[in-house]
Amino acid sequence: MLVVDAGTSAVRCHLFHPSAGIVVSSASPWVYTQEAGAPELARAFDPQAVWRGVSNAISRCLAGRRVSAVAITSQRQALAFLDADSNEIYVGPNVDLRAVFEGAELDEIHRDRIYGTTGHTPAFMLAAGKLRWFQIHQPDVYARIASVISLADWLAFKLSGEIASERTLAAEAGMLDLESGRRAEDLYLDLGMPLDRVGLTNSDDVMGRVTAQASEQTGLAPGTSVVTAGSDTQCGLVGLGATAPRQVGIVAGWSASAQMVTASPVISSTGETWTGVHAMANTWVLESSAGDMGNALRWLKDTMVGGGDEAYKELDELAASAPLGSDGARAYLGVGRMDMSNLGMRLGGIVFPVPLTVSRFGRQHVVRSALEGFAFAFRANIEQMERLVGGPATTMAIGGGMTQSMTFVRILAAVLGRPVKLGDDPRATAEGAALCARVATGHYHSIEDAVSDAIGVTTVEPDALDIALYDALYMAWIETDQTLSEQPI
Repeated sequence: MLVVDAGTSAVRCHLFHPSAGIVVSSASPWVYTQEAGAPELARAFDPQAVWRGVSNAISRCLAGRRVSAVAITSQRQALAFLDADSNEIYVGPNVDLRAVFEGAELDEIHRDRIYGTTGHTPAFMLAAGKLRWFQIHQPDVYARIASVISLADWLAFKLSGEIASERTLAAEAGMLDLESGRRAEDLYLDLGMPLDRVGLTNSDDVMGRVTAQASEQTGLAPGTSVVTAGSDTQCGLVGLGATAPRQVGIVAGWSASAQMVTASPVISSTGETWTGVHAMANTWVLESSAGDMGNALRWLKDTMVGGGDEAYKELDELAASAPLGSDGARAYLGVGRMDMSNLGMRLGGIVFPVPLTVSRFGRQHVVRSALEGFAFAFRANIEQMERLVGGPATTMAIGGGMTQSMTFVRILAAVLGRPVKLGDDPRATAEGAALCARVATGHYHSIEDAVSDAIGVTTVEPDALDIALYDALYMAWIETDQTLSEQPI
């Protein structure tokens, strides 16, 4: 299987072998374009340049090899608007903030309806907010929009020529009615932005075949199956084996999302969490995200140790050399308990005992306190989900780039006070997408069968004494976090 993973930092292609996992990888950076008249925080891809980069990355990854299918997964809330001739009007990432004010206006009037229907707010992150921006600021462009699909759907279209909307990604972009399971056409009609009638596909469907033109561009054989495996987080859950109700999967990459599998939609009465659909039919997810943890870790790496191939390894070694509790240091780098009803800037930083002549505070304390803060944030989010579902999670699993720090994984297990299952490869999203493609092409009967046969995990057990010590430290971290959140900027 070939996996195309369109993440926040880059597009990565992976060659997945059923018995060996990911054996070859390549990558292509995102290429952005300057939009006339767009606000400062707007971001949009250059579709032609991005597709050239993706095609070249696929070709490098294949190196003449043949694959039975291409599985595509992508960042959430990244969208593509196409005209009636399927030409790109707009292709933008999840970090496109053009619609902050337009989304706020939608939320002020329609928030309960949007959240109750889609399980997601605020509107500026969703298709509704982006469409409203174009409707207000570029009405001529808005009038040409014929199809609204996700980034992964667009990449699948470039390969197959077929336009469809994958279900998990439609939900994450606020375009799925959770109750009916259909595109949220009634909602968007009431918002004054009629939504096109693009057909829905599932994560384990073959949605099309590689065209002759795409074959020339990528080196894929004509007729190769194309599978839109869906949202990167839900694919990560599949890759971690989190498929049964009350199981929790954490995908800790650039952003850090914890999702609990549920047997029915669970909607927060206050709108603090997100609700979506899982890759499997008739299964949902409740999400509590800790925020841009990987981005915070990158900042910490650049600040504490600089660049270089061994920078993250050095960071992990520094954390491991500091004592549990970081000698009283506490880090607040923007990650915390999810509350999508109350977004905004807040104070953060690292607090530690002073005077420095007594505390002997060093880099190792800064780094370990940050990793402990990340683990505390995950605990707060998981406890939030457990309160909403009315019971404890049955299992915990984690994947993503953060798991390359075993110090962090051990801290997390101790902070949670429970065993944590660690995927056999940090690239759980890519593995999950590949498993969805294997189901779609008939190698397995269902995603559950694929997971039970293919997922390898290691269980990290916490130490009882560490659990007790971190319980007290967690409560102190929560107290300081609350104090910081109440301070004016």
